Amino acid sequence: MNEIILALPVFLPVLSGVVMLFHPWGRKEWDRKRELFIEGLVVLNSLLVAAAIGGGTDGGRRLVLFRLYSTLTIMFKLDSMGSVFAGLVAFLWPLATLYAFEYMKHEERKNTFFAFYTMTYGITMGIALAGNLVTLYLFYEMLTLVTLPLVLFPLTTEAVRAGRSYLYYSIGGAAFAFIGLVFVLGFSSVGTTEFMAGGMLDLERAMENRNTLLFVYVLAFFGFGVKAALFPCYRWLPKAAVAPTPVTALLHAVAVVKSGAFAILRLTFFSFGTQFLRGTWAQWVVMAAAMATIAFGSTMAVREVHWKRRLAYSTVSNLSYILFGATLMTPFGLAAALSHLVAHAFMKICAFFCAGAVMHQSGKTYIYELDGLGKKMPVTFGCLLVSSLSLMGVPLFAGFISKWNLASAAFDSGSGLGIGGVAVILYSALMTGIYMMTVIVRAYFPSLAEKVAAGSGGRDGQNAGSPETAGTDGQDRKNGEAAVTDPGWKMTVPLVIFAAAILLIGLCPAHLMRLLTMIGGEAG
Repeated sequence: MNEIILALPVFLPVLSGVVMLFHPWGRKEWDRKRELFIEGLVVLNSLLVAAAIGGGTDGGRRLVLFRLYSTLTIMFKLDSMGSVFAGLVAFLWPLATLYAFEYMKHEERKNTFFAFYTMTYGITMGIALAGNLVTLYLFYEMLTLVTLPLVLFPLTTEAVRAGRSYLYYSIGGAAFAFIGLVFVLGFSSVGTTEFMAGGMLDLERAMENRNTLLFVYVLAFFGFGVKAALFPCYRWLPKAAVAPTPVTALLHAVAVVKSGAFAILRLTFFSFGTQFLRGTWAQWVVMAAAMATIAFGSTMAVREVHWKRRLAYSTVSNLSYILFGATLMTPFGLAAALSHLVAHAFMKICAFFCAGAVMHQSGKTYIYELDGLGKKMPVTFGCLLVSSLSLMGVPLFAGFISKWNLASAAFDSGSGLGIGGVAVILYSALMTGIYMMTVIVRAYFPSLAEKVAAGSGGRDGQNAGSPETAGTDGQDRKNGEAAVTDPGWKMTVPLVIFAAAILLIGLCPAHLMRLLTMIGGEAG
């Protein structure tokens, strides 16, 4: 198969998005034609990705676009791990786009929104298919540029502050990541930064400068960890909840945070290599950071009363499950990390889209405003229940599979700190049960929620204040809620598919785990 197919899924959405910025589809009468064009485009792009993956990944198929200098190239390469991330993005993006059509129906500047939304697909695919650290870093930087306008889209004061925070953190993280790029190139055994199973360092020279390189690895880990919301570089993520839900769902489930986690997996297993890192002080530092983030994120989620920000803190916690698996630096640790990367993508995009559906239909944004909505929006809250149980790690759901794998990998590693990570995962599971089931109980059993809140001296943080409901008469809210229903099919269909995928992974994980275990064995 012609290797140009590796470049098409990257550049087709990017070029199409640029064209859309200058096309007259911004007029309202062109809405339907724009939707048909965009959905057709992203479906075509996903089919191209499927064709590329179907063509095989043996030997790591590659395409060199151009040379920057000597052996320094921009290249795409499809190996087994890249195919997992690329396939995940390709599956989720058409459904997320369909959801966005209905959610953004009454918004202004839709043409600009969908132009950058579509470009983000291509840039994320560039990260998935990057064949070396230079290419990954280039697209990692470009991801900041194309997602920043999406965070700024509401153009409110809060959105501007969120965009500024996102930009500052991303620039700082990129600087640390660039230091890692320079040192990897300098100590590469082959004079390039091409990803190699087991790492690319010249071990003899690297051992002579071990502490320096370990320090550089920690810097690069935290640099790429900015987009994965690693503590203390997490603050941009809850602030970004001000963006439209189709954006926050992609930030938290698919594009940005997963790109950060994916980059760390590449850095650890395919650049520095676990043979060089395992058992060093650098491993303990990054593992402790991941564990601290898991506990911190889940604790903050319990305290947060704004629904989307609560889910944002949940993402802070769950992304470090992936990083924890990476820091175990074992083949099964990598497989476990990838299993949570896949499971979390479905769980979190489903949860965010459920929150977005409620906001779209009722305008409710705070937890204490959700009383009784479960019966009025049965499909939405049914899908949210599936997502919630999975995030908690209940058996028969995808989240149980990935958390079980992480715990098993921790015990198999024989690391005392790694085994301590199992206790952190259990603590996080308890916190997850609290912050997710609070929503479910309020939606289905409002009278019970009221009794619990009264016993604790308040309505689940209601005294925190809500700009959306301040000064609104309670009876008017009650009358307005009578008309609340599930959203239209463009939003409902993706929710149902995501919930079904969560159940499918939980009930039939064998094929997925065989693939991920094979990847771990190749890289470890």
